[in-house]
Amino acid sequence: MYMKSIKFYWQKYAPQSIQSFVKLYTDSKLNRARRMNLLNNNMVIRNKPTEIEEAMSFLKTHRFSPLPYFWSLKYDNFTTEIYFDEQFSFHYIFFERKKLYFPKQYTRFQILWTMRGILKEQDKNSPHCYLTDEFQVGNGSIVIDGGVAEGSFSLSIIEKIKKLYLIECKPEWIEALQLTFLPWKDKVEIIGKYLSDSDSEDTVSVDGFIKIDQNENYFIKLDIEGYEMKAFDGMKSFFSNTKSLKMCVCTYHRNEDADNIYKYLINREFICDFSNGYIVFVDENEVPSFRKALIRAEK
Repeated sequence: MYMKSIKFYWQKYAPQSIQSFVKLYTDSKLNRARRMNLLNNNMVIRNKPTEIEEAMSFLKTHRFSPLPYFWSLKYDNFTTEIYFDEQFSFHYIFFERKKLYFPKQYTRFQILWTMRGILKEQDKNSPHCYLTDEFQVGNGSIVIDGGVAEGSFSLSIIEKIKKLYLIECKPEWIEALQLTFLPWKDKVEIIGKYLSDSDSEDTVSVDGFIKIDQNENYFIKLDIEGYEMKAFDGMKSFFSNTKSLKMCVCTYHRNEDADNIYKYLINREFICDFSNGYIVFVDENEVPSFRKALIRAEK
């Protein structure tokens, strides 16, 4: 408890420049190696995109981060009030004035750490930000959220949509999601399976659970750890029969995903745009690289 108090006051009151300096030189050996790998491998590349130049400038003076941009620093010391629901024995916070619950095993520090990551990812400057001022979920839409985790994306739009399907394969999140979306249970369906190309005990496909209405507006968010293309194979009827569809699709989990997903959607007459900037992804061989993070698509 004493060490946690010291850490809290350090994060709250120490100057940001000093904190960044300390973090840089106390980062793990593995992360220091990742940081130098990125800097060395990209230093020799000519005509680098501006966003990669900005990221490299950050990495020269700051610790390794998947979102290596100066704007991200404002979230490093984010704190919020954490409440305990006596009735259900779950912790929660208020997110956009709505209760957002976390798994029972999560400590208060884990909740803060999770929220810092979420806020970084969904900052308007982030390459991982799902929505923009111009690209929004329409009022009355039917939404499929593939790879829900804590559910902050769907919680932010829940009041203006018609129907919500939450697809989340990790059991520790299911109970928390049930509590988070309890006030809207009449229009929310939680499916505790992997989103895929087929229907089984452990998997579900979009074509397998949704009844298409061509008069409806649909929105899909996909952040499913590199299985986005496989999920597309379970949406063939959905793609063919929906007239109004928007999608946010993550493209960084596999090296070839950005090109493959872009080509797949363009060939199906979607208008596609990559989000601005790059995310740093570390593959199974511990090799870090800059990758495009997200495609926003519409037809």
